[in-house]
Amino acid sequence: MKKDFRIQLSEYPELETVLCYGIMEPPDRKDGDRSEGPFLDSWPEEEIWFRDFVRDELVWGTEDVLKPVPESKEGVYGVQLAGDALFNGRNYSRSEFVVVETREELLDLLVKVPAISGVIFPWYDRIVPLGLVVKHQEKIELGKYRAALQSSIQKSVLITIGAIAAAWYFPTMIMIALLAGTMYGLFPLVDGMMEYFRRVDKLSVYELNRRAVNFELFRRWMIEQPVRPLVIGVAVLILVLLLQYYVGLRESSIQAALVKRAVVENGEWWRIVTSGLMHGGLLHLLFNGMAFYNLGQVILGLTGTARFYVVFLFSVVCGSLASLWFKGMESLPTVGASGGILGCLGFLLVISWKFRDELPRFLFANCVRASIVMAIFGMLGYQFIDNAAHAGGFAAGVLLGLVFYPALKLADGKVSLPVRILSWLSLGILGAGVVKVGFKLWKIASF
Repeated sequence: MKKDFRIQLSEYPELETVLCYGIMEPPDRKDGDRSEGPFLDSWPEEEIWFRDFVRDELVWGTEDVLKPVPESKEGVYGVQLAGDALFNGRNYSRSEFVVVETREELLDLLVKVPAISGVIFPWYDRIVPLGLVVKHQEKIELGKYRAALQSSIQKSVLITIGAIAAAWYFPTMIMIALLAGTMYGLFPLVDGMMEYFRRVDKLSVYELNRRAVNFELFRRWMIEQPVRPLVIGVAVLILVLLLQYYVGLRESSIQAALVKRAVVENGEWWRIVTSGLMHGGLLHLLFNGMAFYNLGQVILGLTGTARFYVVFLFSVVCGSLASLWFKGMESLPTVGASGGILGCLGFLLVISWKFRDELPRFLFANCVRASIVMAIFGMLGYQFIDNAAHAGGFAAGVLLGLVFYPALKLADGKVSLPVRILSWLSLGILGAGVVKVGFKLWKIASF
């Protein structure tokens, strides 16, 4: 069944899909029936409607975050493709431009080409993302908005129930079932319920347009932020896991994981760091690696690299200490970066609250959603999840957010000397932890 292009682009831009812990994806605006509605009325000749909503005081509040139109495509109508397409007998590849001469031909192009990432107009030198093609003309009707959410909520409920049932009847598949249920059931379910009870009908047309523009510009700005520290971090975690597989996951856990008796009785306190650099398998690393990257990208963009290192290490340590305090001496070895990742979530929760008037509203909402989902996930998987470490890491992140709260500035890039020293110290300790794990496991492999 086809969907009305006007509903997708104009009435419900707040139906955002966000993967895992906050990675930003554009709303689902594919394969719509774009033949209905005068959506190009938002673009009178020589006008750019969203300029009235650009906030120059924000680092992302500038049209410069939109990609420029290539010189060879200036002065024409057209679209940039989000996938392969066939138009007028010619095959086009992803990211290519398809250009036409008139507005009528552009409308025909939008009808026939399903996968589009942006639109170009003769009088504007930037590629207009789909989220900025159509502006709100009227307030959102609450009943219609909730009706659009109902099928998604129902689907999420079924997936969640199915995942829980699978985990119950197939204990050997419990981790896979719960992870799949979390990604495709719990996350969209909590998100849908939060949206369902939000009074979007109270938002004025001006506020709807302001939020839509702020969201799109922020998203465009965020995906261009440097991520090298995160790529290196994920690569290190992968190398550590490969070494674990080489010597055996069980043996590697004995040597460097958070073995409570070894820490308390043998004084091996270095395990409170090394345990956060190891994982229990590929699926465990995949889930944590995605979360590490996604959360880290937002934190790096908003507060810089220095604070990220401090938050991650402090949360790993506090998570390990919480695990030592609340779990018995005979408990199984603990591994995983989850304490540090939950700390990043708690830190981001504080940041998004402080700057709630500047940041797109979805960021704080998604932090709340992720916190709720992780709490539910922890309860469902209590048999193999160290909830004490999760809670300790999360609390540590919130605490650091409150400590840094007075001095935080959005995307400032400047940090005080004490924070810089703490950052280098944190990075050094994490590096030493990697070396320690490598040495312990390599020593085993050599015999």
